[in-house]
Amino acid sequence: MKHDFHKGFSLIEVMVALLVLAMGVLAVVKLQGVLIQSASDSNQRAVAVSLAQQKIDDLRSFSDRTGFLEIDTDSGGQDPLLLATGSAFSIERGNYGYSLRWDVEDYFHLTFNDAEEPVTGIPGDGNIPADATPDFKVVNAFVAWQDESGNEQEINLETIIDFYIPAQTSLSGQQSPGGVPPRASYTPELAPDVIDISVDTGEGRFRQTSKPLPDAVRTGQNENTIVSFEVMTYQERDGSSDFFTNRQEEFVTVDCNCQLSATPGRAMTPAHVVWAGNERFDVKGQWVTKQTAVEVNNSNAAEELCSICCRDHHDDDASPVKYVPGTSSGNHTHYKADGTVAQAGDIYRESCRMKRVDGILRVFQDWHLRDITILDRLQLSDGQQLQLDYQEYVEKLILAEVAGEGSAEKPTRRTPVEINEGSGRQLQSRGVYIDRVYDLDGNYNPQSYRDFVGNAGNVDRLEKVPFAEVNLTQLSVWQSAQPTTVSVSNEPVATIADPDNDYYGTYSRGWATALEQTTGVEINTTMRTNNDGFTQVTTTSGPEKGDTVTVAAGPPGEEITITGTYSITFPPGSTAQPSITIDPLQSCDLPEGNEYRCVLNSPWSDSIQIKVEVTRGPQAYRCSGESVAFVGRNLLENVTHHFAPFECTP
Repeated sequence: MKHDFHKGFSLIEVMVALLVLAMGVLAVVKLQGVLIQSASDSNQRAVAVSLAQQKIDDLRSFSDRTGFLEIDTDSGGQDPLLLATGSAFSIERGNYGYSLRWDVEDYFHLTFNDAEEPVTGIPGDGNIPADATPDFKVVNAFVAWQDESGNEQEINLETIIDFYIPAQTSLSGQQSPGGVPPRASYTPELAPDVIDISVDTGEGRFRQTSKPLPDAVRTGQNENTIVSFEVMTYQERDGSSDFFTNRQEEFVTVDCNCQLSATPGRAMTPAHVVWAGNERFDVKGQWVTKQTAVEVNNSNAAEELCSICCRDHHDDDASPVKYVPGTSSGNHTHYKADGTVAQAGDIYRESCRMKRVDGILRVFQDWHLRDITILDRLQLSDGQQLQLDYQEYVEKLILAEVAGEGSAEKPTRRTPVEINEGSGRQLQSRGVYIDRVYDLDGNYNPQSYRDFVGNAGNVDRLEKVPFAEVNLTQLSVWQSAQPTTVSVSNEPVATIADPDNDYYGTYSRGWATALEQTTGVEINTTMRTNNDGFTQVTTTSGPEKGDTVTVAAGPPGEEITITGTYSITFPPGSTAQPSITIDPLQSCDLPEGNEYRCVLNSPWSDSIQIKVEVTRGPQAYRCSGESVAFVGRNLLENVTHHFAPFECTP
């Protein structure tokens, strides 16, 4: 039997299939809409969070946190996101509008009332006075908007902002108004190399400058000198022997090779000292269009500093404050290595003084050396009369220079310096730098500043003067009028690797040696008064300060001996004969084994050091090393000194 079947779908089956397909398409379309709306909501929320975070960051940047009421921008304009607290603004972002508002509330560290109950930390609660200075502020930033569905949305970010500004605390050097900084512990450096100057008789505050550390850096043929030090104002904690810092100022002076640009560019005017409200503080410069330059042919260690130095260190009529004081208009002159004036495209030598302001090293107005004095280092220990006389002289010099109060005479005890034939003595040159001070409009030496410093009733008047008393021994230039009778060292500047133990040992300046008996030989030192003094730039002439003392040499003292032992560790496997030397060679020898012996004239003040070098054999066995120097100060008797073991390092 044969069957005939018709194949295909009925109309009902087709309709059912279309229905199922339509439902799937509708689900996909609805899902797509939900995804689009979700993405839009996420984007709106991300924008809202960004606006709230921006507001919080803005509040952190205020220079005055007593009310967040003022700002200082390069353009001088007012960003609506930076105005007074509690305000609200409408902000457009894309096709959406947002409403931004914020609340700021003062809080205090937790304290206790008379009943020893904790207070909340909000003004008016417990025993917190209404006018007390807050320790921190609690900030709530709110951003509201209307989503795609017309529903009101809002996010809230809460944070805590310290009342003090980290970049303006005593740890950073920036001292403009804006909060109460934390106390930083400090260990004062000691005389005779660092000398305290009293700056506040009421609070017992002192100022001292750390020993300048020159860094003679080199990459290939490119050389630079970088000199750094800190000026610290500090005082003793009540009832303890600990000290804390009131003000820390960090300085770096660098010399650079710069190429003068052909067209003007954007660069900063000088950072400088401002006087306002009986306080002095540092302010950064402003961005202006002026002559600029670019750094070229500098060592790797100096490139970053030189980029800023070459760009900024140009004067312009747009700023009343000049990098080089005395520049009446236009740019100050720049000189090439041969002493001729640099033109566009020329390479010239530049020295820049940099100071940390707002946490950033900025090009500061040039150094101004007011005076330099030679002193016998042996007489500058604490309690010695020469140190006391010199401290008094510095205080009088500052008052005379700033307020025109009286006059200052250098200590008479500083000269003559008496030594014996065959002996030596370390002389020190010490300089006093005083910065220029301006009012908020850039006017130099405002009357209110001079009146404050000139008022003896202000016990802190010296603290308000931006001065630094600096040990310039290793930077000033030394000369003897009769070098065959009394010589004085003046070796090239080098990097001082160990300033604590060997500040005068890396290279020597100011070491006077009596070669013959004499009633007196003049020893002179000079120093450039500007930045070039620190960086040793001598390509052009410039103003200098100098001082002279007399060195008198009597008959040789009795002989004394210094003896002891030393020990050297060599690389494993090294068998080559080492070269071992002792300095001073003319007075010392290495008789046998690991012993040394020095015969010297008393009173003896100098240093003894043992050095080793292996220059033969496999490269891995070649090495060099040196002992920690033994330093004698006015020795009159025989001494035994055993050197600590040291390594001959590959």
